[in-house]
Amino acid sequence: MLRAKTVLLGITLVLFATLIGARWCQAQTCTVTASAGTIDSTYNTMVTQNGPGTGLEPTGSPGWTGSDSTYSILLPNGNSAYFYSDSYIGQSPTVTNDGTVTTNSNGLRTRTSDLYYAHNGYVIRNNSTGELTTVYGAPDGSGFSTSLFTPTTSGHIFWMGDSVVVQTDSSGTQELWVMLLEYTSASGTTYAGSSIAEISLPSMNIVNVFPLSTQSTGVMWGTSMWLNGSYGSYALYIYGIGTGNSGTTKGQPYVAWSPAGSGASGFANMNSWFYATYPNNTYSSSGPSWTSTMSSASPIIGETGDPNNAGNTIANGYSVKKIASSAGTTYLLVAEDMTGAVDYDQKHIVLYSACHPYGPFSAEDVVYTTPETLATTVPGMTGSQKLSGKLYTYNPHAHPEAYTNGDLLISYNVNADDGPDHIYADAYHARFIDVFIAGYAGLP
Repeated sequence: MLRAKTVLLGITLVLFATLIGARWCQAQTCTVTASAGTIDSTYNTMVTQNGPGTGLEPTGSPGWTGSDSTYSILLPNGNSAYFYSDSYIGQSPTVTNDGTVTTNSNGLRTRTSDLYYAHNGYVIRNNSTGELTTVYGAPDGSGFSTSLFTPTTSGHIFWMGDSVVVQTDSSGTQELWVMLLEYTSASGTTYAGSSIAEISLPSMNIVNVFPLSTQSTGVMWGTSMWLNGSYGSYALYIYGIGTGNSGTTKGQPYVAWSPAGSGASGFANMNSWFYATYPNNTYSSSGPSWTSTMSSASPIIGETGDPNNAGNTIANGYSVKKIASSAGTTYLLVAEDMTGAVDYDQKHIVLYSACHPYGPFSAEDVVYTTPETLATTVPGMTGSQKLSGKLYTYNPHAHPEAYTNGDLLISYNVNADDGPDHIYADAYHARFIDVFIAGYAGLP
């Protein structure tokens, strides 16, 4: 049996090299030249919503007013889906203590309660009109929108991961595959494994949810995904973070890949996965070796033998996207630097560049310092008004589908370290910045 598996691994890796090997030989530097980030007012307006009928969200249906995660993907119909985790929802009609926001004469935006009831869902942005459509779970007995996805284990919750659009048959049928990260409680202290949700397109109906077959307490899988190739020759890369059993700390990034030809259920079988590994912690310019043993995987950034970023750690939410620029075709890893960070003081958004989805990655490039980090006020507070605690930032994600004028759109999340401060709407929602990249042309 071992011999058969070894032969299969060899055949698979040969096919993998054939599938993408031509790209390895392209003469390009891959390391992007980026300028310091600037605030994107259009997208910051998009995530500054007060509830149904008051902004970009129509009356008559629920309206999103705040959350974290902020993953996005361009859908085949031209609209974008934004996937959010713990979320405040304004109901229509309004329900007492829902997520509806009011604004006072000084511009201070508040809710009547700091409680939220939905741990995951999404918002569709009509990219022609800007209108937002909020999609979460059915209202509970009190009228509050609930989580769209719920684990089978009672008391557990799902937070959102990244997503990809996959063609599933020769006639062109497409599905959306979305990663779900499971935790034992809403506090997010213990990671319990990941699942992949299969969603039909264009209906966005949930077809199925498949738990990954082998769960690991060492790597949290699903923080980013990238699909290379085309139907019949896909290689689906999935990224994770090495955080032990904690879902709220820093770590180092890992990557695996698998064919995507056997559907979401086949991808969920981790026996089809191959993990990047650097034997003896020695990084090679030709990239890692690949192993079918998860415990042999190596971080793709931060290992002791990493010539550019030895010892680096990043926040557990990051993204890897493929872009085109003056540097050629680049895999851009966007993260928040956590090296040496303590007590929520992380503040640097950084870029790492590579010619391949698995690295090796360039030295980090700091492109933005988040002004909200450790702040004790939000817009609209006057005089002696202050938060009970302080703000912190995390989970930067790239949104290359929103390309305009050479700027890469990046979001990051802002949160309050004291729960009661969530009554202030601007203490808990994403912020967007634009990072100008030389010759940037969006998705390749």
